[in-house]
Amino acid sequence: MKKRNLLVGLFSMLGLVTMGNSMFAQQNIGAACGCPSVANRTTAAITTLGSWTNLPAAAYGKELTSGNITLTCDKIWTLDEKLYIGSGATITIQPGTVIKGSVAPSVAQARALIIERGGKIIAPGTEDCPIVFTADADNLNGQYSVNNKGMWGGVLICGKATNNLTLAANGPFIPGQGGKMAVADGLGVLEGFASSYPQDQFGVALSVPAGTTQSTSPSGSYNFTLLAGAATSGQNTNAIGNTKVELPSNVPAYVVQGQAISGTGIPANTTVVSILGKQITISSALTAAIAANDVITFDGTYPNSGATGYFTTMTYVAPNSGTAPVSGTTGTVASYVGSYYTSTASFDDNDNSGVMTYVSIRHSGANLLVGSEINGLTLASVGRGTKIEHIEIVSCADDNIELFGGTVDIKYCTTLFGNDDMYDYDQGWSGRGQFLFGMKADHPSSGTVIGPDNDNGFECDSDDNRSYNTPYSVPRIYNATVIGNAKTTTTADNSGMSALWAKEFAGGEFYNSIFSNFRQGVNFATTTATNGVAGTSRGTNLGGDAWHNYLPQVGGVVNATSGNGSERLKIKCNTFVGNSFGVTLGAGTATPSGSVILAAGNVGYDKFVGVDNNVIIASATGIPGFSSAFEINPTTNAIITKNDVTPNPALPLGSGCSQAPMDGFFEPANYRGAFSSTAGDNWLSDWSYSQVLGATSGVAACPTDLNGDGITNTADFLIFAPAFGTSCN
Repeated sequence: MKKRNLLVGLFSMLGLVTMGNSMFAQQNIGAACGCPSVANRTTAAITTLGSWTNLPAAAYGKELTSGNITLTCDKIWTLDEKLYIGSGATITIQPGTVIKGSVAPSVAQARALIIERGGKIIAPGTEDCPIVFTADADNLNGQYSVNNKGMWGGVLICGKATNNLTLAANGPFIPGQGGKMAVADGLGVLEGFASSYPQDQFGVALSVPAGTTQSTSPSGSYNFTLLAGAATSGQNTNAIGNTKVELPSNVPAYVVQGQAISGTGIPANTTVVSILGKQITISSALTAAIAANDVITFDGTYPNSGATGYFTTMTYVAPNSGTAPVSGTTGTVASYVGSYYTSTASFDDNDNSGVMTYVSIRHSGANLLVGSEINGLTLASVGRGTKIEHIEIVSCADDNIELFGGTVDIKYCTTLFGNDDMYDYDQGWSGRGQFLFGMKADHPSSGTVIGPDNDNGFECDSDDNRSYNTPYSVPRIYNATVIGNAKTTTTADNSGMSALWAKEFAGGEFYNSIFSNFRQGVNFATTTATNGVAGTSRGTNLGGDAWHNYLPQVGGVVNATSGNGSERLKIKCNTFVGNSFGVTLGAGTATPSGSVILAAGNVGYDKFVGVDNNVIIASATGIPGFSSAFEINPTTNAIITKNDVTPNPALPLGSGCSQAPMDGFFEPANYRGAFSSTAGDNWLSDWSYSQVLGATSGVAACPTDLNGDGITNTADFLIFAPAFGTSCN
């Protein structure tokens, strides 16, 4: 276990005696690295460095296609559009640097930093010089409320490691539509994005879909026309006052979001918003009805000019005029106005997208549509060559950290006050995690509710479309502590409200952790008997959509042969304390009344707490020294009630349980939970936001014991005396 340097952030600790918002100020971020105070830093746009290429209008941003840019800590760097770090390019961020994202005019334009496949981020923050991404309005003076969420997009990293996407089950890509993220087998589009350019994609194309041709795309702008199809009855397509235009055949790969569109009834300056099948949604309402065979004109600039690779094909409907990028005017022709695949390839599970350490991402998140959001930190097919440690997500509008496939490992991560899930994994993530902390905002009976859409501690997915594609998600997690807010009512797409919500055939291993103050400790999403494949039984002992050999669906007799000995979901040696229900099957409604609630005497439950050595404690005060009670004033950020995440004495691992394996990543920890009960032996930096706020008890040494020797005496005074009268910011 990593020890904290008790002298790091000394002035921050001394500052805890100050009352008011000023005690939460972080104006001296990076001072230990020689960085000026935040107030004395000049402001500069990131795009003033390097050479950037304008992407098509629908991408709402620019791309750094080559070279290296370095953000230094003497400036406040502004992120005022989507910025893409292209393959072969690197963005380096010095310790102590602050980056601010601005509010966008629309969700689709949410400001974000995207690391493309082959690009790199080098952000080696340190314990006393973290790197901070935050909202433009946050002056880091302690007055910006933790209730501010979704003020900019987030940080997204795309890699080439394994995922389980298939075009048949997960495509073709439709923005925000039911997990339709795939543009080819193994190649997906970032969640929360309306465009589908190569810059927005993760993974690799394992196959080229039918209807493609290999060629070289045109350069510059294009102009082509298509004929309108007949209006679809009941859907108001082509009708005056509506925003849907019908074509005679499916076009999701041939017309691009953001293109200019004109013709009968289409107002000037109208653009394509989205495409679903042969229906195009446009940005302005039709001023006149469009009849079948009316001419519709599309204009734009191709996003991959001069590129050689695989492109989609379609049958154009005459007439076809202008400078359309086609090989003919009728019949099947190559269209360069759509999805592009460099080649078929293989996954690279050792892919390296760079380094992020001691990075705080605050007030982020953008909800394009329910179920399609930009998260605080998105890791999409990121490989194990990437280092992600000491990451903090504060007040995110959606999932705090979400992983879409990949093999990347995460360690020393914190999520605070966010909406939706603390940690969400999907599409075959198989990495490792250790020392993961999460705490929800309060959900008091009176006063302002912070984060009403709070959901799960861990949402464990394999595929939102329930295709049961392999590889399944099978991460290994040790030493987590996640604390909910006792929320019991569903909101938006947040129906889990569980410390662990297992669904969609998700696997994984959870050991030596503490889960507290959720409606359910563990919930298996459904109790269905099949996996969605006709005639394929999952056996009576599988917990709904997740495979756990010890959980009969309706309390039936465990069938020892079910699952063929393949227990993909292992939940062992954990402590569940103060949750309304310990283990449920199918809880996803306003109350778990329609679910199966397992209890003592049920074969599966008895094995869960017996053979698997899990402990379920109903009382919220059932662990000495541990408390999930928490409340914060959203106006002043003052903590009303602190939680305490360090049981005292420490929770023993228990008989049949062991520490994490010594494999070069995991570290020994002979206790349950993310934090040691030994003073000074914990990993939260004094600059992490929970420590700045003083939100959590038990993770810091006695603040007057400045030299960490266990007592407060003259030696501590001699450390303090030279600092007397200095600023505590």
